[in-house]
Amino acid sequence: MSGYATRRELLRAAGGAVLAATTPSTVRCATRPKRDGGLNVLFLITDEQNYRSLSATGNPYITTPHMDRIGREGARFLNATCVTPYCSPSRASILTGVYPHTHGILRNVTPGRSDQHPLKQDAFGNTETILHQHGYATGHRGKWHLGDKGDFDCYESYSYAGKTKRHYRDFLAKHLPAAKFAGHRSPGKYLGRPVEMIPVVEKGYHAFHAIPNNRVAYISIIGCSVVPPELLPETQITNQVLALIDRHAGKNFMITASWSPPHDLWVIPEPYYSLVDRGKIELPGSTDVPAWDRRGPSKRLGDLMGPEGIREYAAIYHGMVKYIDDQVGRVLKKLDDLGLANNTLVIFTSDHGDMVGAHGCIGKSIFSFYDDLVRVPLLMRLPGRVRPGTVVKQPVSQIDLMPTILDYVGQPVPRKIHGRSARPLLEGRDVKWRDHAFCQRANVARMLRTERYKYVYRPKPRVVALYDLQKDPHEDDNLAADPARAEVVRRMHIRLLEVMARDGDPVRDRFASDPLA
Repeated sequence: MSGYATRRELLRAAGGAVLAATTPSTVRCATRPKRDGGLNVLFLITDEQNYRSLSATGNPYITTPHMDRIGREGARFLNATCVTPYCSPSRASILTGVYPHTHGILRNVTPGRSDQHPLKQDAFGNTETILHQHGYATGHRGKWHLGDKGDFDCYESYSYAGKTKRHYRDFLAKHLPAAKFAGHRSPGKYLGRPVEMIPVVEKGYHAFHAIPNNRVAYISIIGCSVVPPELLPETQITNQVLALIDRHAGKNFMITASWSPPHDLWVIPEPYYSLVDRGKIELPGSTDVPAWDRRGPSKRLGDLMGPEGIREYAAIYHGMVKYIDDQVGRVLKKLDDLGLANNTLVIFTSDHGDMVGAHGCIGKSIFSFYDDLVRVPLLMRLPGRVRPGTVVKQPVSQIDLMPTILDYVGQPVPRKIHGRSARPLLEGRDVKWRDHAFCQRANVARMLRTERYKYVYRPKPRVVALYDLQKDPHEDDNLAADPARAEVVRRMHIRLLEVMARDGDPVRDRFASDPLA
């Protein structure tokens, strides 16, 4: 703890040098002078953040005052969902306002590990390109996960925490040489430096690595990082975003801060590592998961780690959320300091959720559409237009973010998209709105969620699932095989088929007309 405070003081004194090492001097996008009355947009996104992880949504383990502030001074969405519970498809839908079955990003864009093509700028209208074409200064720092962001006219090529990967590696090598840890006994590493793991986690790490053909063995690195907070990649991303806001304060801008935590690796340094008492962490939901989830990496890792290891991961997860909340606070303070808060639409969200130990699972790598995976935090603030403390109960999806932003900045919304502007909901207007949430997994499975029921269908291998969310919020009891619920199953299936047909889902014709036949 005392060492961390000293390093932070040293960093503050050397802040200019740190920024110079990690922030480029030029931005490629051409801009125009600020338009009178024109709004700025600040888009803050994390990766894999459970909707219950904020203190405003009931997290009993940490406080998140800065995330909470956005909702307190603006709006909090109670039923926001992702379109797919993994990264690239959801991020593409946030940009384009269409579902993955239409934009075609069905899996993660991971060169060398996946054949999923990147998102092309001209394939669909997208928020940042539209704003860039209308004179906005646009900047993105952090995780992109859709190819090379430099392929978009509105952005420059940029790695996760520096202009290139080497920029950040050189920065870290200068401030924390890897040689300092030569001979460290821990088998796990993060950023090329050791991760200190408790014995039960280290045992689970070795067992998980021993599984044949395990392509995600790395997710078992769970523990305390020796890299202090001020040197973490996400701190550098925040530094870069602050510099972008400074640079474009005299223009209309849309700037995105995209932090990876609390996505794996579940690794965090002090003081965040020890923030949560492991003994107080609850693990909700039955560990007797459906057959289709038992072989998923998240469940297999959870079984190997056991309750003690799962609580260690969950405590670290919450510590990571707290760390990111501190980064959010830095960005909000910059708006305040520059007098930009009243003229900036601030959006905070995540691309999908995480099990955080529910049902004995670690991470997101299972088949099911649990609320822990498909519901996401969503907060928006715009002083003078969104009343403080607004609560939006209607089901809102990631496809609605692009039209909402364009609506507020006064740009036409592309006609052929699936989403619609949530502005009427934010401003308390009485409008007809969809009463369901739709989610998909590539071209193999679909979910429909209403206020009471969640329905999941996959043709091959066959999966039919129905959960009564009012009576079974943890989704422990699949009612699909209950003869007394057959009518509900068929009714939900018909509704799902209607939604798929209306939205042009190409796998609609592969789905049986009767799920119970």
